[in-house]
Amino acid sequence: NFAAQKKLDPRITYQRTGPASFTDEFGKVVLVGDNTPRFDHDPVTRESKGLLVEEARTNLFLYGTTPGDNWTGSKAGTFTENTTETTAPDGTFTATKWTFTNNDPYLYHQMTLNANTSYTMSMWVKAGTNMAGDYCSIRIGGAPYSSYDDNIRIPADGTWKRISYTRTIGGSNETSAGIGFEPQTDTGGGTGNPAAGDVIYIWGAQLEIGHFMSSFIPTNGGVITRYQDTMIMTGDDVADVFNTTEGTMFYEASVTDLTNDNQPIVTFNDRGNAAGNEIAMGHRTGGGSSGNIRTWMRSYVTGSQVNSFLSNHGSTGMIAGKPYKHIFGFKKDDAADSYNTGTNSAQTTDTSGNLPVAGSIDQLRFGSYYNESNISQYPLESGHIKRFSYWPVRLTNAQLNTYIA
Repeated sequence: NFAAQKKLDPRITYQRTGPASFTDEFGKVVLVGDNTPRFDHDPVTRESKGLLVEEARTNLFLYGTTPGDNWTGSKAGTFTENTTETTAPDGTFTATKWTFTNNDPYLYHQMTLNANTSYTMSMWVKAGTNMAGDYCSIRIGGAPYSSYDDNIRIPADGTWKRISYTRTIGGSNETSAGIGFEPQTDTGGGTGNPAAGDVIYIWGAQLEIGHFMSSFIPTNGGVITRYQDTMIMTGDDVADVFNTTEGTMFYEASVTDLTNDNQPIVTFNDRGNAAGNEIAMGHRTGGGSSGNIRTWMRSYVTGSQVNSFLSNHGSTGMIAGKPYKHIFGFKKDDAADSYNTGTNSAQTTDTSGNLPVAGSIDQLRFGSYYNESNISQYPLESGHIKRFSYWPVRLTNAQLNTYIA
């Protein structure tokens, strides 16, 4: 139970290279180094979301922790890095105080944006003098003052808020592009000009390739990559628990973005066979439309791969970032899986199909499937695993539905 216990079973090996972050139970952003699992929380409700799993991402802003004077593009205003007037979202005095010296403040980093590539920009903002409830315009475009922007309101209650904006570049590279932020007042929905002397506080700027925002990657002088989270159980630890003739798998998890397919939550597989013997469960495993929940069991029988069971639950009512439940019971020629999103639920059954070849399953993996040579192929792009259970017996169809009710 990752959400409740906030620790890993000692039989699970966790790996991740590069600095990363998560939100703790007090709403504080916690920065961690290599190989530290992250048990994340909702920044507003403080609810435990479970084990955070993300694909590899790179922060392209050279100075993300302290945006300001060190940025390479144009800027207007004065920037006081490491201000002591407020703590940053991580509880340190590393925030930047941005004081406007005229009525048109802006801050841009300059770089080339690649054609046909989605970029997501994000930053924490907090209102200072006269800016409570006003706006910050995020812009990703070929030049400063680009029309490619989004106005996002700054909290009026003096709290920090992480804002983000995504844009996909067209068919040509945009060179010397300005990527940054412009504070605006509430006149006309965020189009007015602030006054000289007004202030906002900023921290944790990030520019990454991807169509949604991931957790903050701290940078201070160069681009930094946070690599993929991997959690595996192997060898005798798996052999001691996995029953080759029957079983039941259950998880409760959420997926941050439903755009792409093949985002597995949990898999039993054969480390020596990239696409042979496995039982994979997750969001659109093996394909499918957005919001589909699927189970994919495969057997490597007589030298060829066989799809023994492939369920596809469509029209699930699945919502990005919202936890759902999924369970799968299996024997030879007797399989069933059920799901419950809180909006819809259903069960699929099958009376034919082989289990993975006896003795082939030697790995339990979270957040990806296939073996080590394909670890970055079809990862869980971003999500939270609240809990996982396995029984070495096949629960009845009625029990499957009861468990996820």
